[in-house]
Amino acid sequence: MVKLFYILFFPLFLWGATENIWVKVGRTYGIEPTLLYSIAKVESALDRYVVALSHTKMTPEQLRNLNSFLAKNGIESRQYTQVLSIKNKSKYEASKVVHFLYTNNYPRFDMGIMQINSIHKPLLDKAKISFYDLFDPKINIQVGAYVLATCFEKHKNNKDAINAYNGKVNDNPYSSKVFAEFKKLYNSYQKDKTKLYYRNPS
Repeated sequence: MVKLFYILFFPLFLWGATENIWVKVGRTYGIEPTLLYSIAKVESALDRYVVALSHTKMTPEQLRNLNSFLAKNGIESRQYTQVLSIKNKSKYEASKVVHFLYTNNYPRFDMGIMQINSIHKPLLDKAKISFYDLFDPKINIQVGAYVLATCFEKHKNNKDAINAYNGKVNDNPYSSKVFAEFKKLYNSYQKDKTKLYYRNPS
């Protein structure tokens, strides 16, 4: 069984400045770093401050209140077929959105570069990690790797494990998107293992 959050014992700030976060975390959890990066690309386009939730699971009143809150605070959002993606400009802004969602009992939501779902709060509490900590990419990536490692333990099939990370194993095109991103990245990564970095938002 995967030990609960290596982050408790191997804090990332102790790693050398030249350590590649994807490689280091991948090695810690036994996961190909390009796969972690591919999932982050699919989940957030490497945006460390994004918050997303299903607008189809909100009540009309919740959706109105959220849109009003975002407009009042000048926070951008984009509505897709099923997901409302909130594009925050800073950790402060992202934390403000999460506080609003959590204190007003909104349906579960995803946070940060690996889109960690609020359903994992009991595990985060046990590891003394707050929702706001998840806007630090180093913490978020490690939590995402832990969640993915538990999916691989439960589902021996790679496709099922990756779909499980997205929350739905069967009839889910998610793994296909991840595999497509993985194939694009893998060859260049093998040539230069320094290429995998999270994006620094301006």
